Amino acid sequence: MTHRSRWTARVESLQTSLRVGIYPHELEAQPILVSLRISGLAQTCPSALTQCFDYEPICRWMLEEWPLSEHTPLLETRLNEVLSRAFADERVTDVWVGLYKTQAIPMARFVGLERDVTRLQFESQ
Repeated sequence: MTHRSRWTARVESLQTSLRVGIYPHELEAQPILVSLRISGLAQTCPSALTQCFDYEPICRWMLEEWPLSEHTPLLETRLNEVLSRAFADERVTDVWVGLYKTQAIPMARFVGLERDVTRLQFESQ
């Protein structure tokens, strides 16, 4: 019998570059910080990486593929793209993601959006 436990993979303040925003200068890529928590059920005592929540593929996507995507005006769209990527793993039960612009408000270190979503909420949207 395989025992499963609740696990959380966490990424904090990963810096990528995206074309997002409503202003003309935001048609060009700008620095975006991403924080992410992916939780779900996986093997309690894994013996191989495939039995774990592997954060590396989503980090690689955020750093290499995502920056190549077309411009979008809304940060919400970008946040939902991360959710879609995370929930592709059927073991994932909930995801928290924060996306932050570092250059939007000069007097702020960063500004952005956060969203906490369960699989049920994600699948019903």
